Amino acid sequence: MRFVLYEDMIRNILHLDIRNFCIALERQRQPDLRDWPMVIAPGQGRTVVQAVSPEARGEGIRPGMAVARARRCCRRLTILPPDFSFYRQVQERVMASLGHFSPLVEPAGWGHFFVDITGTRRLWGTLLDTADQMRRLMTRDFQLNTAVGLASNKLVSQVAARVIRIQELCDVFPGVEASFLAPLRVNLLPGVGEVTTTRLLAELNLRTVGELAAVPPMFLGEIFGAAGKRLRRMALGEDSSPVVTPRAVPAIQEEIQLPEDDNRRSQLLGHLYGLAEALGRRLRSQNRCPGKLILTVTYADSIQARAHEQLDTVGCEFHLDSVLYRAASRLFDRTVQRRLRIRRLALSATYLHPPIGQLALFPWDDTARSKETELLKALDHIRNRYGEHGVYYGRVPSSRLEVR
Repeated sequence: MRFVLYEDMIRNILHLDIRNFCIALERQRQPDLRDWPMVIAPGQGRTVVQAVSPEARGEGIRPGMAVARARRCCRRLTILPPDFSFYRQVQERVMASLGHFSPLVEPAGWGHFFVDITGTRRLWGTLLDTADQMRRLMTRDFQLNTAVGLASNKLVSQVAARVIRIQELCDVFPGVEASFLAPLRVNLLPGVGEVTTTRLLAELNLRTVGELAAVPPMFLGEIFGAAGKRLRRMALGEDSSPVVTPRAVPAIQEEIQLPEDDNRRSQLLGHLYGLAEALGRRLRSQNRCPGKLILTVTYADSIQARAHEQLDTVGCEFHLDSVLYRAASRLFDRTVQRRLRIRRLALSATYLHPPIGQLALFPWDDTARSKETELLKALDHIRNRYGEHGVYYGRVPSSRLEVR
């Protein structure tokens, strides 16, 4: 007969909240910016703030605010462009370090991680000791301050990490999730934004999670529809979603953050051609062709649209810039359906495989393709020797911008 301890049957989920992740990384590179109000934004004017330092937050600046308005709030504000490749490298290193404690590590945004430590007691000791080891690891190896929440599900652990100060740990015992959430403000629940909070306050006069949990489900359903059931489950601290690790699919991505939001088709297609060029160059350097192409468009209101196209797996021409651009332009027509300005473009190639194709029977059958291949080899050689901007087509406005 096998006996299982009750406490081993309960899930134990950690949420690590690295406060001001991008700001902290920028201050590590530029120590003179410590204790100085700063924001991360892709440009000036109408572009919006993406990350805010505590000093800038004290001046009334919030993420999503226009840069021009933020500068009016604080004249001594420092504005830095985002460096997503650098943030991603550190994020992956942090995930690798957390992977020593558990194979189930899920990133939930910049500086946010879920770790399922269920059943790791014999390896790392008590749950609080394991959580404290992770917190000290972040400080020692990455110089990052972390708040840690521990609970029986992802929802409560995330809220627990939000309500405490940096370098603290909040442990919510199993069975008291609803009592823990009851006195907290409604907007502390994940996914409950300003619009939902306004409707709760205006129509139902609900300010705390406990008041939300006391509302009959039928009333929430009349106001919020299907989302009403989800709101009630969140208010009761119920969440059965598992910790999911990122799917390991070979992929290459090129992305560009526009200096200013733009909706001119000619300019956007020029940027898209620059992404196709950069993507094609990386594919050729690795001798790979994509099985799937994905285009992600981010609008000025931070809403994303995405489209993908399966490519011919037996074709060998998908490492050519012209072929990639034609496929990307088709995705662009399918994706861009709004008249709103666009802030960011990302072109990804997944399911990479070596070029497989049938050789031409006669030399003249492949003359045009061989000419383009030789031209691209020459362009790649020039760029490898003189840099990314050593030569480029005049149709590419992004040639003067940083392509990540």
